[in-house]
Amino acid sequence: MYLWENMPFFLVIGSLIAAFVMAGFARWKKEWCPYLTIISVGFSFILSSILAYRVAGGEIINYYAGGWNPPWGIEMMIDELGAMMLLLMTGSFLLIAIYSIKSIPREIPPSVSGWYYSCFLLTLSAMMGMVATNDFFNLFVMVEVTGIGACGLVAAKGEKLSTEAALRYLILSSIGATFLLFAIGFIYQITGNLNMSYVAAELVQIKDQYPVIIWVTISFITIGLGLKAALFPLHIWLPDAHSSAPSASSAILSGLVVKVYIVSIMRLYFLVFGLDVFTGTYMRYLILIMASLAILMGSFFAFVQVNLKRRLAYSTVAQIGYIFLGFGLGTVWGITAAMLHIIIHAFMKVCLFLSAGAIYYQTGKKKVTQFTGLGYQMPVTMGAFTIASLSMIGIPLFGGFISKYGLALGSLEANNPYFIALIVLSGLLNAAYYLPMIWQAFFVSQPKSQPKAKLKLDAIPFSMLVPIMITAAGVIYMGVFPGGALAFLEKAVSRFLLL
Repeated sequence: MYLWENMPFFLVIGSLIAAFVMAGFARWKKEWCPYLTIISVGFSFILSSILAYRVAGGEIINYYAGGWNPPWGIEMMIDELGAMMLLLMTGSFLLIAIYSIKSIPREIPPSVSGWYYSCFLLTLSAMMGMVATNDFFNLFVMVEVTGIGACGLVAAKGEKLSTEAALRYLILSSIGATFLLFAIGFIYQITGNLNMSYVAAELVQIKDQYPVIIWVTISFITIGLGLKAALFPLHIWLPDAHSSAPSASSAILSGLVVKVYIVSIMRLYFLVFGLDVFTGTYMRYLILIMASLAILMGSFFAFVQVNLKRRLAYSTVAQIGYIFLGFGLGTVWGITAAMLHIIIHAFMKVCLFLSAGAIYYQTGKKKVTQFTGLGYQMPVTMGAFTIASLSMIGIPLFGGFISKYGLALGSLEANNPYFIALIVLSGLLNAAYYLPMIWQAFFVSQPKSQPKAKLKLDAIPFSMLVPIMITAAGVIYMGVFPGGALAFLEKAVSRFLLL
């Protein structure tokens, strides 16, 4: 009963304690670290599953740290969106941890492998704290800790490029956190509260008295968290950080880390400020413009990249644009599709980056021009890569089609059919830089000077292959059976729009 009542607390603190314990093992028994990490993340996944089951039953979980009720105490609240994110993050981290057993020793120096897993767990703990907190101050703390942990994941290789990328990420992340801190200061100044529920209730009463401060506050939140979420044109740290990090880190950063900032923005826009303020400050229209630019420019930049991971990184910029486009529309279908795309994109991008790491592990190839014959050398990995790529394009029966279809419905619902043309154009651009890689891998003949490639199984460890196959299966499942996720997310949208 004690564990049941304090489950949100144990979920966050468990990974935090494990991160500090891992630092000890890093000096003593670093070869144990990946397995201890899997145990810790597995425990978090079990707790997240139980919490998601409770929320699916109609319960909104409120936890008051130390028994202190808000506004004096720290409140954790897990609703439908929070439960979805907790389950998505812990499940994905578990797969990535299993993948990393064999991949990490090949990508980072042995001397830092233990510290890598300490940053791994620290990042997970802070991300879960961001999703679960209902308090502005603790949101800021968790944002900072997430940034520090993510920088450690980027810098783990110890190479010049990864170190520069981590330093750039740290500087820009600190700038974003500063904007967020100023915004929190303004909120406290006009409401006298830091608890989000109390702030929301107070803003309803005073929003007409402080229009300028509220406009500045929501603008600072957009800049601060938008920079961390890599919303175009605030994305400049992302390509270098994602492409120079170890493959496991790239999957975490692209598939998960940017999502928690997006979820935080959505919560603040709709649950704290409300749709009226979001629209009345013209922030909604600015988000739509930035999202449209992200979709187009991210796709154009991805098209010209030769390095595989860098192409995938710029693709993430475009996919982030889809999510912001969804909730920028401000309609039921738009917000639902945005939430759904958070899940589907996590499956797609984790699959793609893990596949890229597997290709490098077996062949040492990093460029998209070197895919000739990979379909025969690595049929399972390239099959999963193909599934995720077709989903990114938006082909029916794959997850990406469902979320893009939802965005199209949201565009019609908002009386903005022009965005449908944008979605179609982006799909064509995605096809332009994904399909040539697939074609080259499966259908381009080997030069006559080389022996003809024969079909054989992937020569990578089974622990790397399983997460790739599971994420690819998730992409197909979300494309064929999206009903369960949609029904769950509709409850969150109802709360967002007060339906």
